[in-house]
Amino acid sequence: KINHLLYLLLISIKIKNLIYNYFLLSNKIYKLDIMKKINKILIANRSEIASRIIFTCKTLNIKTASIYSKEDIKLQYIYESDENHELSKCGASAYLEQDEIINIAKKLNADAIHPGYGFLSENYTFAQKVIDSGLIWIGPNPEIIKSMGDKINARNLMLSANIPVIPGYFITHATNQKDIEKIANLISFPLILKDPLGGGGKAIKKVFNFDELIPAINTVKSESSRLTKSNQILIEKYIENGRHIEVQIAGDGKNFIHFYERECSIQRRHQKIIEETPCKFVSQQILNKIYEAAINAAKIISYKNIGTVEFIVTPDEKFYFLEINTRLQVEHSITEETTGIDLVALQINLAQNNKLNLNQNDISREKHAIECRIYSEDPNNNFLPNTGIIKNLMLPHLPFARIDHNLENNQEISTLFDPMIAKITCWGKDRTIAIKNLLTVLKQFNIDGISNNINFLINILENKKFQAGEINTQFVEKFITENQPNFDNKINININENLTEEEIAAIFYELKTKQNLNNKILHAINNWKVKQWR
Repeated sequence: KINHLLYLLLISIKIKNLIYNYFLLSNKIYKLDIMKKINKILIANRSEIASRIIFTCKTLNIKTASIYSKEDIKLQYIYESDENHELSKCGASAYLEQDEIINIAKKLNADAIHPGYGFLSENYTFAQKVIDSGLIWIGPNPEIIKSMGDKINARNLMLSANIPVIPGYFITHATNQKDIEKIANLISFPLILKDPLGGGGKAIKKVFNFDELIPAINTVKSESSRLTKSNQILIEKYIENGRHIEVQIAGDGKNFIHFYERECSIQRRHQKIIEETPCKFVSQQILNKIYEAAINAAKIISYKNIGTVEFIVTPDEKFYFLEINTRLQVEHSITEETTGIDLVALQINLAQNNKLNLNQNDISREKHAIECRIYSEDPNNNFLPNTGIIKNLMLPHLPFARIDHNLENNQEISTLFDPMIAKITCWGKDRTIAIKNLLTVLKQFNIDGISNNINFLINILENKKFQAGEINTQFVEKFITENQPNFDNKINININENLTEEEIAAIFYELKTKQNLNNKILHAINNWKVKQWR
């Protein structure tokens, strides 16, 4: 009888281990501790990234709670989560109410808060409040967030680890013009001015000569006073024609691994718009050194959770540290698709004080992946954010594509939030096929009612220099200047007045399918009213 009971006990333990000790991350197995601490997560974010986190939580059998402002009440992430709660304020500011968000999490009996990206994701004060409230913070500890958010401290730490940093100096808002000019001479033009506490492409100015220097200083002063209250400015050498290469890392405070690089050189106003992996245009020897530098950066601060170490690579393949992003990146999807690792699941696991049970040898790469960001903006009007009501939305469903979004027909797009409305990730066995696949998706992606950057992205992807890999952080700026392409979302079509409405509809349909006019609002010159055939 005792032997029989022992046998049943052993069987039950074995079954429990099988259920709880592993979970599938795409095509890889990631070991977990048997005791699960997180049963419910409140997502302190909105739209597509909230949906992304919910997806992983469902695979882990973790319940989710979402928050929303009144403008977001119809977004799909709210209905994907197990519970939801309305915020008291409107617009983006609603998602910055730290105490309210924590109180909602506790009210809904959440165990943890996932910040996503943007909003409060790199706010060390919020992270500390979450921890102090007894909740689990899904991200690096507040001290690391604070340390890496300060460019002065980050530079000093990297220097102490023998990681190369861009030549530069810090000044205060009170530094006189003579001393500023001495520093400029010492570094030599071109320069880039940065708020040491800033990020996201804000409070940054490029300077090419002395005439531009003081006005640029004043602009950065003004922006930093408004955004971060910093009284310092970092003056650095501006690396012309450099490549922006970042490395995805993970750590448990003692053990650290990387997930290879991402090429993020296609930027506009210091904001990434196209990212890809691997980078085929920097030598593997230099990439290996960049991986090593990224791991050393993680070690020097005992990094815990996932993060991204960013570098700039010069045309002659010197590389310099830029910053560490202490959060999930928008472009994390291309790393997931090439390595098979669910980075959100990894975040959740590490937040529970579990060890990093992956070794560097466990991380391999397959395929080439590329991502682009869809913005509701007008490329023909200085890329100003655009508003409107979404009509005729058509999203392609293809085996080589992943579209992260929260879009639907009759949805209002406002300027209250960031203009990024979707991101598309495609992959293929090599770069050429991945680009071709992304072009296929973009040309089948239809969204009317708002201006957007789809045609702009298509123009870039079809550019011969881009396809040849002749890219750098100035590529987009030069591309617009040299090509002066027309990214208009409208096209005029002459229609013979003798045609029937059905014949007109057939012509429009043929044009749309054969010439890929998916993103264009079709306007007839005459007064024919075409039926809702679309």
